[in-house]
Amino acid sequence: MSSSLDIGRRNAIPIIYTSGTHYEVGFDVGRTFRSLIQEYLGVSKVVNKLLLPAYETKEGRAAYDSTLASLTENYPHYVKELEGTADGAQVPFHQLMLLHVNDAVFMAAGLDLGEIIDTPTGCSSLSINKEGQILLGHTEDALGELLNYVYIVSARIHDKPRGRQATLDENFTALCYAGHLPGFCMGYNHHGLTFSINVICPRKVLAAKTPRHFLCRALLSAKTIGGAHDILRDEGTGSAHGFSVNMVFMHQDGDYLFENVEIGPAENCNESPLSIVTLSLGEHLLHTNKYLRLTNITEEDGKCMESSNLRHARASQFPAPKNCHDLLELLSDTEDSTFPFFREGSEKDPAKTVALGVFDLVKKTWTIWMRNPRTADPLLEIPLLFTWST
Repeated sequence: MSSSLDIGRRNAIPIIYTSGTHYEVGFDVGRTFRSLIQEYLGVSKVVNKLLLPAYETKEGRAAYDSTLASLTENYPHYVKELEGTADGAQVPFHQLMLLHVNDAVFMAAGLDLGEIIDTPTGCSSLSINKEGQILLGHTEDALGELLNYVYIVSARIHDKPRGRQATLDENFTALCYAGHLPGFCMGYNHHGLTFSINVICPRKVLAAKTPRHFLCRALLSAKTIGGAHDILRDEGTGSAHGFSVNMVFMHQDGDYLFENVEIGPAENCNESPLSIVTLSLGEHLLHTNKYLRLTNITEEDGKCMESSNLRHARASQFPAPKNCHDLLELLSDTEDSTFPFFREGSEKDPAKTVALGVFDLVKKTWTIWMRNPRTADPLLEIPLLFTWST
């Protein structure tokens, strides 16, 4: 099968503008990007050598079923959205859901990811809160098989409230992996929230809890900073995974709040452990793929940790970033040949940077590169259209 694995890094990204119910929006996303979704499912080693075999085991299927039951109760609107994507793309629903449950299924099945495919080690986010420089930069890194399998969804959703954190209206724009719900990479909503996500790899990932993909999708509906915290805390169930959110809440009067939130798996409890830090004026924060504050959670000590440590060490060699030029200098850095910030994949590090984005909250723009900014111009610049509607 011919695929994006064979054609090198493309300097292109498709965008869909869509509105309707959760199912209708999901269906239009699936229908529009049917070829990308079908092709990715066909060539993905993660899907075909890991997730589907794990799903066929008794233990893996039990983890899948218990997680889906929890999601159907708590987030039925997002389950319907994913069903719409599967129907529109004409692919089995369980294959798309497996992309979201992932680790919980293969861990329950007793499979070792490292025995089958190298783990992803990606995503770096740099927040800068300086006078006149309110910036959030992010490298979206993933296994090389996801290179060129991304698109942007700009959606307006009006639906009846259902489940936990139910909303009547949503209006957001987000970068998405093929077949995934929006929210897992980077994006913003019309209430003034802008955010990026860093995957973190705790040793235990839990079934029957809320996968981080769904919490990130719900985050696109947040109207306030407190509402964002409630979504991530997920009281009553809690997160299955570990991850970090870098977010800025802009207000209509020009004021803003800059935060980093670390989220841990809800082991032996019914809500996600959170660590929240607010960036004061004059501060910056680099976050990669390890906990900086929730250090009581045991993490995998493989490439995810090694890569994060090396990126932080490399960042310490740079002067404190003050502006967009400094931000791009760091996030485009390739000095470390094994685990650079901007990745092109190697024998030891299979991750690739599929996109680099910079949110400028003063200019109210989102600029995206598909190639290294040191050698390429940005592909596009999207206006951040905040309406602050209730």
